[in-house]
Amino acid sequence: MGGPRRSGFKQFTSEMVFGKTVTVHVTDRDGYGRTVADVILPDSRVLNRELGAAGLAWWYRQYSKDESLGKLEAEARATRRVLWADRDPSRPGAGGSGRRGGSAEG
Repeated sequence: MGGPRRSGFKQFTSEMVFGKTVTVHVTDRDGYGRTVADVILPDSRVLNRELGAAGLAWWYRQYSKDESLGKLEAEARATRRVLWADRDPSRPGAGGSGRRGGSAEG
């Protein structure tokens, strides 16, 4: 993410968590050893879901089988929120094509 999207992500996330106590619920480790987790907000909402609903995050179906995240992304796409305001949004690291490995992952 770059430019206004990146600052929108940072602003949104800061408003949700800065100065608050959150709970990190570790769900997995990825192939690089990084922690995969849900961030639980003080009011019990899940930051990951809030980011998806706001149109500030991608759902990678090959890594997450949680279909509810896909539904949040689909709704954000349909209403053209933030990431989905462009006709052909680019995934991080996708080189600007919006596609990875030659196939769209909607």
